[in-house]
Amino acid sequence: MVVDIMNPGTIPPTQPIQPATTLIVPRLQLWVIGLALLLLAVGAGRLLDGYGWRHAALFLVGASLGIVLYQARFGFTSAFHALMRTGNGQGLRAQMLMLALATLFFAPILAFYPASGGAVAPLSLSVLVGAFIFAMGMQLGGG
Repeated sequence: MVVDIMNPGTIPPTQPIQPATTLIVPRLQLWVIGLALLLLAVGAGRLLDGYGWRHAALFLVGASLGIVLYQARFGFTSAFHALMRTGNGQGLRAQMLMLALATLFFAPILAFYPASGGAVAPLSLSVLVGAFIFAMGMQLGGG
């Protein structure tokens, strides 16, 4: 159909504007939130008693970052999934930027403070249990 803007009779009528759909907010499962907060408090308390405030603070910071990244859908495989499915490479670019910044900030620390190197320990049952828990978390978190 040819539309002549000078002749209003050729402009097709516009569709009426549909009302916005109602935003559906999922119902919070307060017992899950309460259980998670209780487990975080118990874990932080055990670390505080056994190792000091730094370990407890790092535990809480790590848990907080995990919750934020989960809610933001910032998983490693979700970025590749979005790239392959929709062609959206934003998540992958964000991850590359995150890795570049981590390298930029940690390389000088590791170069000038050799005592800040990684912890090296022999393979034990705790590593296998931790790997299993990590794998379960990745599956449950959609990552």
